[in-house]
Amino acid sequence: MNWQKVLSKLSIPGVLLLALGAVTATQARRLCKSERLCVAVRIAGLMIALLGAAILLDVFPGL
Repeated sequence: MNWQKVLSKLSIPGVLLLALGAVTATQARRLCKSERLCVAVRIAGLMIALLGAAILLDVFPGL
């Protein structure tokens, strides 16, 4: 398998959003003190990760 072709097809914004969302969702307890805010940050992180995954799956062509 030619890994250079696979890596060239990956979208940099998609990878960054997926990683940022995953880190935000998993580290929400460290980022905020309030439990209500923690839930909101975790949901926001999951939404960011889903957006990054959608970009990687070419749901939005051209990104």
